[in-house]
Amino acid sequence: MLDQAHHALPHDRVDLRVARLEDPLPDGPFDVVISALAIHHLDGPSKAQLFRRAARVIAPGGRLVVADVVVPEDPSDVVTPIDNDYDTPSSIADQLAWLAHARLQPALAWAPRDLAVIMATLPAAP
Repeated sequence: MLDQAHHALPHDRVDLRVARLEDPLPDGPFDVVISALAIHHLDGPSKAQLFRRAARVIAPGGRLVVADVVVPEDPSDVVTPIDNDYDTPSSIADQLAWLAHARLQPALAWAPRDLAVIMATLPAAP
């Protein structure tokens, strides 16, 4: 997947990295930080801590975009297979609260069943 991204994205504007979510984040500032189908592997407190660390490396006016598995309000909306020993999705409400606590302005962009895309913007400096 990363090989395809390296070929498809402009090298002068995109920095793709691989690391553990618990590792220190690279120095910013970044205009956009994206995570797809990864953060659900962290427990709740670790997600909140990651959001705080991400907020510190996002440029004012920049965004964190999280596309991931979530715990839906209606249990019948669970359709994505997960491993209960390894996967720990959280609710959209919890993630919105953790992002707001990290001083980001979160908004739900898309949420069918047990998947969601959340965008969180770091307010621009006054």
